Amino acid sequence: MLEPGRAFVHGWHIDAISDHLKAITDGGLTRLIINVPPGTMKSLTVGVFWPAWEWGPLNKPWLRTIATAYKEGLAKRDNIKARRLVQSQWFRDRWGSQFNLMPDQNSTLKFENDLAGFRAAMSFQSLTGERGDRVIIDDPLSVDMAKSDADRLNAKETFLEAVPSRLSDPETSAIVVVMQRLHEEDTTGVALSRNLGYEHLMLPMEFEPERRCYTVVKPSFHDEKVRLGRYDAAKQVWYFEGGAIPESRREYVEKSEWKEVYPQDIRTEEGELLFTKRFSREVVERDKISLGSLGHAGQNQQRPAPRGGGMFKRSYFGIVRAIPAGTVFVRGWDLAATKDGEGARTAGVKIGRTPQGRFIVADCKAERESPAGVRRLIKTTAEQDDAGGVRVKVSMPKDPGQAGKDQAQQLVAMLAGHIAVATPESGDKETRAEPFAAQCEAGNVDLLSGPWNDMFLDEVEVFPAGKLKDIVDASSRAFNELAVPVARAAVVDTGFY
Repeated sequence: MLEPGRAFVHGWHIDAISDHLKAITDGGLTRLIINVPPGTMKSLTVGVFWPAWEWGPLNKPWLRTIATAYKEGLAKRDNIKARRLVQSQWFRDRWGSQFNLMPDQNSTLKFENDLAGFRAAMSFQSLTGERGDRVIIDDPLSVDMAKSDADRLNAKETFLEAVPSRLSDPETSAIVVVMQRLHEEDTTGVALSRNLGYEHLMLPMEFEPERRCYTVVKPSFHDEKVRLGRYDAAKQVWYFEGGAIPESRREYVEKSEWKEVYPQDIRTEEGELLFTKRFSREVVERDKISLGSLGHAGQNQQRPAPRGGGMFKRSYFGIVRAIPAGTVFVRGWDLAATKDGEGARTAGVKIGRTPQGRFIVADCKAERESPAGVRRLIKTTAEQDDAGGVRVKVSMPKDPGQAGKDQAQQLVAMLAGHIAVATPESGDKETRAEPFAAQCEAGNVDLLSGPWNDMFLDEVEVFPAGKLKDIVDASSRAFNELAVPVARAAVVDTGFY
């Protein structure tokens, strides 16, 4: 009917999606995120079949649906399919007596029935005007938009500020986000990091046991016992009653509530595929080549970085307990001045080069501070670094323009008595990180054991797709300064240049 040349191919994941949509219809959920790979019928199921099912078989034609996508054309595509479905003879023979479409409001972007129910389509970025009982956000960002700070910020503001005001009833109306992951701060990332109450149905193309999906919805397609658990949204990992929560994740996990949850993923074997009738092993492996590791991680595996890391993998770093004598150190800084919120931090990373030519990340600080707090942090850290008897060179960025030059001059002057330099940045963050990443990949970089290790690794493993890049930028600066030829180092150690 909608795609007459294609046979319907069923997969258990469609049941999982349908169960969660039914939970909304039954009043059990009002907030839902669905992360599944492209090509798995997410748009048809959520945006076309579900609204028609509520109008027809459920006899709720008064329900109003607003459906959005990052581009109006995509939202319009599914609106046409939904209209075609409810106008079809097959649908009218079964539920046609329950409502009629209004001839004066029957367009490709909005169609309405005689009981005031409607389905309207629009781009996510221009979400205004209508109020709905269901607001469907289907792919709010394209792959290219997810790479843009400005586009992600626009999507974030729309999601947090505009979407809640588009609900017919703030208590009972539902918001459904359906997408693949493209960035740590995409719409899914924003909702999960802020604990906005979204149930999270996450089904990757290849099964990863440590990230098995659980939600409060009882599955219709298998019967497995309920468990009491807490969700670590940042890691997409569940911790269950009686199990240990790592100390490094405790403060994040304890923000979430205990829930009785059901497993949604029927798979048990590492790497088991989601939808083999359409995506065989041969197809998945073929597509990995074109997608690349980052694309496969986000679009197929539903995380914004490859398993174990992007440019930096956790496995690259060894842990050491002591630093060899004769190690030379540089502390690199990435500067910001944000006291509160989720913005950029001031980060300082201390890296040493041993006499054997290996590198050790010896310390990492990352704080959100006022301008005065940033100065105190840099000065106090320099004093602590030099207190051990080994001089630590301090390298800071010098932004272009007179204000940046003045700030750099003031910071270097403040560090009189220490070895301090300020230099302009060269290239983008990824380019600056490449030399450090190459040494990490070669196995030449260790971490000194410390309480900051997890903070450091959590950020670097999602770079460059993570929302925070301060620690990587500070590490790049320290490493690149440390790796300069000795002759240049002797010149810049004098302080100003």
